[in-house]
Amino acid sequence: THSRPNMTMTATDQGEQRDASDVYDRQIRLWGAEAQSKISSAQILYVHCTGVSMEVLKNLVLAGVQPAILDGRPYPQAVSRTPSSFFPPEERLNANANNGNGNSSNQMTVAKAIQQHVHELNPLLKLCEICETANLADVPNDYFHKFDVVICSTKLTGASQASRIAAATVEGGGKFYSADTFGLYGVAVLDLGNEHPFRREKGKDKLSDWEAASYPPLSEVLSKRLDGVSDRWNKTVPKLWAVYRAYLAFAKDDHGTLWPSAENAQSFIATTKSWLCGDQNLPSDYLGSDADLQVLATIADAEVSPVCAVLGGMLGQEVIKALSGKGEPARNILMFDGTDGGCRNFFVG
Repeated sequence: THSRPNMTMTATDQGEQRDASDVYDRQIRLWGAEAQSKISSAQILYVHCTGVSMEVLKNLVLAGVQPAILDGRPYPQAVSRTPSSFFPPEERLNANANNGNGNSSNQMTVAKAIQQHVHELNPLLKLCEICETANLADVPNDYFHKFDVVICSTKLTGASQASRIAAATVEGGGKFYSADTFGLYGVAVLDLGNEHPFRREKGKDKLSDWEAASYPPLSEVLSKRLDGVSDRWNKTVPKLWAVYRAYLAFAKDDHGTLWPSAENAQSFIATTKSWLCGDQNLPSDYLGSDADLQVLATIADAEVSPVCAVLGGMLGQEVIKALSGKGEPARNILMFDGTDGGCRNFFVG
């Protein structure tokens, strides 16, 4: 038997409600109380902490969206080069000193290390849930069902695990976003499910009738041959998308490392040229000369703070649109080019 609810607000309750109204006043005026209510009731899972995912987290935590973090990697070694205000410099500088002592059973994880920092950013939210499982394959599909949004790095998870997580998220009714940066460039992939409902914004206060957008599964997007990727504005596959796919193709093969780097540049060059003219039916020099490919290998693992901030800001807006249903969502590929500040939206299906 349920007890009768107490409808009288205490002074503490009233104070918290006023605090929330004050904190979220700007966005309530920007996108409305109903949208803010939907956003505030959502929970977002961040799979691995990267420069770009932490920018999304920062923006959305400040907007009142409850986070959860899945990152069982050792701290601070795993984030020693990650640009994020959540990781104090003095701790990251100690990464090398601590490296090699990581067999201790009390090794702190990235998820645990960041938990309190996130809470301090917005104390109105509950202490964020964390999962410290190191091997993603050990996290069952139904774990991802409970989240409204999941954001991950395909670079860190690998294409196979990212595809599994995306499928599980969408199966549970959630929205999936993957984002990675490399040097001055960034790429994000959206999987919002087969029928994502939204309303177009028509003027300041008007919305269209409900429509539905369809997104292909991440597994299909990451396996589609590049020579078949084009649209009415792009007769050939965008170079940034081809670069990102080349990184993933290299990481998929067993080269003893997860991602291209200066150390394995020669292997990346040979693999990429063979992959382009073989599986993808493109010229072997589609991404440039050997020297160009060497540069691409060198920057592959570089996270640049301003690039993370821009792509993270864009993704934060996309998440808000998805949760609120207000505004047309982006197509499934977002690409940012920091050399000219341009952002392109592209559909791969």
